[in-house]
Amino acid sequence: MDIPAVLRRIDLMEQLLQDLRADVMTNESEPEEQVIVSDRQGTWTRTKLETLYPRVEHLTGVMALFDLTAELAPSPVSYQEVLRRSGLTDQEQRNDHSRLSWAAKELFGNKRWPVDWQQPASGDLRYRMPAKIAQWWLALRQQLVDDAEKLAS
Repeated sequence: MDIPAVLRRIDLMEQLLQDLRADVMTNESEPEEQVIVSDRQGTWTRTKLETLYPRVEHLTGVMALFDLTAELAPSPVSYQEVLRRSGLTDQEQRNDHSRLSWAAKELFGNKRWPVDWQQPASGDLRYRMPAKIAQWWLALRQQLVDDAEKLAS
């Protein structure tokens, strides 16, 4: 038995149950659409993404990661591509990823991201955002641009 895999599945089921409880407690007529990123990263909703945004919008490395993976979703993006997009040093990029993890933990109780990552034998980390989450992210970013333009005029 692959105990780490079983534990990840249990975590995923617990997250689904927590999300279902939240839906019931808020008395929503229709549960919000959920997307499973991976066993490791759990499920995400548009509301979770909107909640996370203000906590990470100042983090250049996180914005580069989310923007790039959303633009190219569902294709994988390398860490080097994210680094080039952000313009940060390797250490600064890693620091932003760490801050993302802590923001997610403070908000949702776990260090889950709306993107999954893999590190193949070649060594270069690769990130992937599910297409539906990418749609939500790009719409959220566009909405913020539209809102800023309205305020400016």
